[in-house]
Amino acid sequence: MNRILTKAIVTQFYKINTGFFLVLFLILFGLLNGKAMVEMHMYLMQEISADYRFLLAAMVIWLLYSFKCVLYVHKELRSAAGSYLYVLRSVTDGRHLRLWASCQFQLLLPVTIYTCLTAAVGYSSGHYLYPTLFLLYQTGLCIGAAFIYRDTINNVWRQVLPAMPGIMRGMRKPPYTFLLYYAVNMRKGTFIGLKLLSVILLQGMVAANQVEINKESVAILMMFLIAAHSLLPLYFMRHAETRLAFVRNMPLRDVSILLTVTFTYAVVFLPEITFLILNGRHALPPLVVVELYAVAVSQSMLYTMLHYIPRMNTDRYMLVVLSLFFATLLFLASFDLAPLLGVELLLSVILFVLFYRKYELPAANL
Repeated sequence: MNRILTKAIVTQFYKINTGFFLVLFLILFGLLNGKAMVEMHMYLMQEISADYRFLLAAMVIWLLYSFKCVLYVHKELRSAAGSYLYVLRSVTDGRHLRLWASCQFQLLLPVTIYTCLTAAVGYSSGHYLYPTLFLLYQTGLCIGAAFIYRDTINNVWRQVLPAMPGIMRGMRKPPYTFLLYYAVNMRKGTFIGLKLLSVILLQGMVAANQVEINKESVAILMMFLIAAHSLLPLYFMRHAETRLAFVRNMPLRDVSILLTVTFTYAVVFLPEITFLILNGRHALPPLVVVELYAVAVSQSMLYTMLHYIPRMNTDRYMLVVLSLFFATLLFLASFDLAPLLGVELLLSVILFVLFYRKYELPAANL
């Protein structure tokens, strides 16, 4: 039964919340260089182990995450698809609670690992009370949730949890975010892989240039990361022209479509630019960082618009991406980033105006 709960509840929870964990990972581990990241988390763990204010703050954050897990499981148990889990009524009360406590432990695994590391740091620093309380609190979250899940199954005729406010039941997704949600839900493997590649390469760049970060090396690295992200325009365009083909028949101005694409890439490259702002501010002027960000967005837009050119297949597209990569490197060796930004934006708009409304999806992709 434990395997069933793991597959039906835990695995689905992590799949659905891939975007949430990706954002959390980038905030906690992807925006600072390796040394600064370790120092920050060591400081937080030591303060949680020594200062009751930090401990209370951590407990509140842990409670909110646990509440998120409880709401998810409660919703699944109340849905028709999860009705088969009511077979748990046939097991003993003690086993019932143990199964749900194990399930909640797996849902809380990210914060449980952090709790154990915090306790280890606290004990090594000579603090015993607060780390022990933190561990007991973590255990209490698992046990408390187990009782809620058991009561949900045993009392289907009444509402175990109070009705949540409307804002807690989910938010409507604005139309201009549909490509982002597609990336983090339907292309999560590709998207997470690209962001991990970005974090690793940027961390390596900072580690190799601890004294001074060279502008040219940063620009070359960003061009490589932009080329690595060239898979996203391919997926975005196919998604928009197949599952979202009805958008063409809606009363939307073409500029709205173009701005949606722009907004998508502006968000996609935020982690990389934030990393450069936080770790390269001593060597990179703010204007250079802004230009790199703008070039990343404009070149990704250009990659997207290339797909609307007649007879542009995947092989030709990858050849163009490779050519643009080397051409951009040669351009950067002789000119500034601003002219490159202007040229790419102009080409993107021209291609969009010329080919977007004339595009017809090949029969093989229907």
